[in-house]
Amino acid sequence: MILTKPKEFASAGMALALAAAVDLDEAGGAGPGDHADRCTDEMPGASTPPASSARRVLLLTVVDQGASSLSNFALAVLVAHYSSAHTLGVFAILTSTYILSQGLVRSFTSDCLLTRPEAGADTRGAFERSGYVASLTLACATSVCLLAASTAMGPTFALPFVIFALAFPLAALQDYARFVGIGRHDPAYAIRLDVAWLVMFLAAYVTLRAMGLVTFPWLFGAWIGTGAAVGLWTVRAHLPGAWRRSLAFWFRSERSIGWRFAGQFMLSSVSTYLIFYVLAFFVITVAEVGTIKLSQLAIGPIVVVITGAQSALVTIAARRFHSGRAGALGFLLVTGLLMAGVVVAWTALVYLAPVGLLRRELGPAWPAARALVPFTGLTFVMAALSGAAIAGLRALRAARENLLVALAMLPLVVAGAIIGAEAAGARGCVIGSMLAAAVTALASWSVLVRTARNADPRPAPSAVAAHDPRSHPTLPAVVPADA
Repeated sequence: MILTKPKEFASAGMALALAAAVDLDEAGGAGPGDHADRCTDEMPGASTPPASSARRVLLLTVVDQGASSLSNFALAVLVAHYSSAHTLGVFAILTSTYILSQGLVRSFTSDCLLTRPEAGADTRGAFERSGYVASLTLACATSVCLLAASTAMGPTFALPFVIFALAFPLAALQDYARFVGIGRHDPAYAIRLDVAWLVMFLAAYVTLRAMGLVTFPWLFGAWIGTGAAVGLWTVRAHLPGAWRRSLAFWFRSERSIGWRFAGQFMLSSVSTYLIFYVLAFFVITVAEVGTIKLSQLAIGPIVVVITGAQSALVTIAARRFHSGRAGALGFLLVTGLLMAGVVVAWTALVYLAPVGLLRRELGPAWPAARALVPFTGLTFVMAALSGAAIAGLRALRAARENLLVALAMLPLVVAGAIIGAEAAGARGCVIGSMLAAAVTALASWSVLVRTARNADPRPAPSAVAAHDPRSHPTLPAVVPADA
């Protein structure tokens, strides 16, 4: 039951919150579904994305994120159930590496794709195919770096890192294909990909359990391996024939804004992911890092769903800003507050749950992790508010401003976590991160409001207008991507 109920609550709670917020978007007129009928490229199992309302698209996106996060949550619960706090610390380092690797690839590919709602069917298809090749290329480069790093690790870390490096390129393709569906306002395609991963992983776990192979490397290998299998299935649908030309097109078109998105992601991830490396190797023990990871795991289901909602907000906010600044800012603010409220409710539910029940499911480290849950929850409340502002900045293609916010907050984020950990161990680390997240939320909204006031209110020129069919038979002309 613990594997399903947290995700059901997350999906339902976020669905209700976002449905209320999207009413503002529908009242204002344009929503992403209004131009969905223009996207006519063929997709496996979905020919033409339906001309659905903004509410339906956003709710389906939340459902997709629920399916995606359920497989992640199932893996984390299984690892916690069978492992000690030290193994959870190793798992925290590995999953941080996975999230950072995926986030870098996603920032340079999927996020850029979502900021082009004005593209017509032919143009969008070219962007989708070239981004697919770019995603595979960047993931392969990341895997080479991971394999090189694994040679310097001890056996506890080396084996899981090698497994991850070998499977990551294909798993990255699964993730990019999800965003193709979201960008076309057809989240049902993304849902099918994520459900396939979940079902295959659970089937693999049942097989491993019957064989008595439930150690951490086996569980993680089954999870990332089944994700890679789904990614391999998407190759036929999305890999272009002229992949070299597609890759060159993507780097010419999206290089500038992609690197800024990637830099902003890395800097904003310090408090949640990169800090684990510093803490585990220099400040506190790997077991204490495992305790922090377990407290984040308890809040994790709702956080991952919110991340998916923020991805959907980028496209909706981009269209809303073309209609009016005030309406777009109001929509983002209300949505951010609703997401924060859902995090508060989830945190209270987890903290008040019977200790014995969650200890049976989450392993022997849960009582120590439970003491950190209120502070971890408040950290993610602040992150939900920041995320709404970041979605607004990305909708404005304000990558420079996004990056500047992350740069300005970096010293505070690092100092808060490290000073807190030095003073009071794991609890101090979480409290320091919470205070830094609150300041980051205020700064992000301040920059968004200022940027929106200074932005050109006119709609961005369509990429179709810049397309000269005589210059290239399949690819549109490059549209400058500088913010």
